[in-house]
Amino acid sequence: MSDRCKYCLFYFLYWLSLFLFLKPIFLLFHWSDSSAFSLGEWWGVVYHGLPMDLSAAAYFSAVVVLALLVSSFFSDNDWLDRLIKGYTYVVLPLALLVVVADLALYSYWGFRIDSTPLFYLKTPKEALASATIGQFVGMLLLLLVMYVVAFWLFRFMHKRVFKIRGRNVFYVLPSLLFAFLIVFFIRGGLGVSTMNAGRVYFSNSVFLNHAAINPVWNFIYSLSRNDTFEGRYSYYSEEEAAAYFSEMVEPASDSTTLSLLKTSRPNIIMVILESFGSTSCEALGGEKGVMPNLSSLASEGVLFTRFYANSFRTDRGLVALLSGYPAQTTTSLMKYPNKSQNVAKFPLSLKNAGYNLSFYYGGDDNFTNMRSYLVMSGFEKIVNEDDFSSDEMSEKWGAYDHALFRRVIEDLRQPQQTPFFKSLLTLNSHEPFDVPMHRFDNEYLNAVAYTDSCLGVFVSDLKQMPLWDSTLVIFVADHAYRYPDTLSGSDEARHRIPMLWLGGALNDTLRVDTVASQIDLARTLLSQLDIDASDFKFSKNIFGKNSPKFAFYAFNDGFGMVSDSALSIYDCGAEKSLVEMDSTLTIKGKAYLQSLFDDLSKR
Repeated sequence: MSDRCKYCLFYFLYWLSLFLFLKPIFLLFHWSDSSAFSLGEWWGVVYHGLPMDLSAAAYFSAVVVLALLVSSFFSDNDWLDRLIKGYTYVVLPLALLVVVADLALYSYWGFRIDSTPLFYLKTPKEALASATIGQFVGMLLLLLVMYVVAFWLFRFMHKRVFKIRGRNVFYVLPSLLFAFLIVFFIRGGLGVSTMNAGRVYFSNSVFLNHAAINPVWNFIYSLSRNDTFEGRYSYYSEEEAAAYFSEMVEPASDSTTLSLLKTSRPNIIMVILESFGSTSCEALGGEKGVMPNLSSLASEGVLFTRFYANSFRTDRGLVALLSGYPAQTTTSLMKYPNKSQNVAKFPLSLKNAGYNLSFYYGGDDNFTNMRSYLVMSGFEKIVNEDDFSSDEMSEKWGAYDHALFRRVIEDLRQPQQTPFFKSLLTLNSHEPFDVPMHRFDNEYLNAVAYTDSCLGVFVSDLKQMPLWDSTLVIFVADHAYRYPDTLSGSDEARHRIPMLWLGGALNDTLRVDTVASQIDLARTLLSQLDIDASDFKFSKNIFGKNSPKFAFYAFNDGFGMVSDSALSIYDCGAEKSLVEMDSTLTIKGKAYLQSLFDDLSKR
């Protein structure tokens, strides 16, 4: 192995060792939280956090790997020695400063450090006011000790490993390998999803999941995604916005006008359908023959005909459905675990009422921090792409939908702890629409037709089971799709989706023409089960006697508001209405968006 290769390896392992050593330091520092867990669970923190530690080590090693590559073309490499030491002497104390700040702040904030402290440093006096002199001095001493030890170890090893002399053009090839490995570790692999906090989540314990996160990586990541939510949209004074917003939330004393269920605690299966839009659903006036099964089943259950997705992405749709929290115009709540952990989640409400929870997804559940959100939602069992055989996998996204539905049926044939809540998220009607069937030339329609055929078989199998009579099945889309392609991202039709309640637990069939959206599912379902839903401030009971009747949806830096008789679409970036049937609806939409971002800033 050449001297340059040896040094690359040393430098990477130096940072990796440092980050691994910091894991038990964090656990010991927060002994009151960590002492309740076994050594095996402590080891789980180190093991599951390793991919993020590798990513962080790769970030810090990238500059050195590049410098070593450049040096291979020069005879005099004294500059290289100075560059590496100078670079390390700068980034090492900065990294350790983040680590020590994280140790100090976690007890107060309950999440690993991100860019949030930078906001408070605008007023340093107030930022430091909550710490005693003793605490401040103690953390400074800890930082000094950490730096002295880490600095000494680097100097000691650097003197022994750095033996680089002269040029070596043959190093170019191995340097490309090192560069590939650096990118590989930074991304967290070659899959579709890149490294994110959800990748290291492994436990039902919030603390253990947080302990597995690399604080330096988390801080750098948050800087790259630094979003200022407070004041993002300031159309009205706080008092005016609050007054408008109060007209758009569920009245505290409202009551349900319609009971749909035969039993107070039915089993619940929620099937979240990827990209199912109203324009391809015959039951909603869309194209014929694309969703024959869903359209046929509509006559057997409760069909919501004016139901809207709150956004255009799965991660935002999931939060809208499970948390009753509106999608945002410029960001996604799921990408901020420190905020998403603070919103209500109706699966947790079901769990507290005695439900057993499981989630099924044929893809990578680490994508966009999905796994962390699902764990925080109370799901004890999460099935993902790793639970399917290679024969069941598509080329791009994961398991085929027929395999996903089949897996759920297989599990249902086993003894069940009831009542249960099972949620499924399909994926094959997502680009690139890789499905084992050809019925339509249009790839999107063909993929939707395939998933529709799978859900038809799924319902047929469910009807043969004894549990059908006590089960509520909810079919709802995560978002719609731009079909036909003449639709724009802001169009009302781009966001209208099907929602169908089905199953033997229903006491009647019904068509519901009330305007509603994904965020309303949480309060509506919990109200049917007579479970408290007061934590869901944005969600409305569709069957509430005095519930406001409207739907809000977000697109890129804009929003739409739909009422029973009007539509308003507003482009926030351009500061103009694209559609305005009722100016009052636009005013309320602005107040709603302002209230949403103000609420998000406080999470």
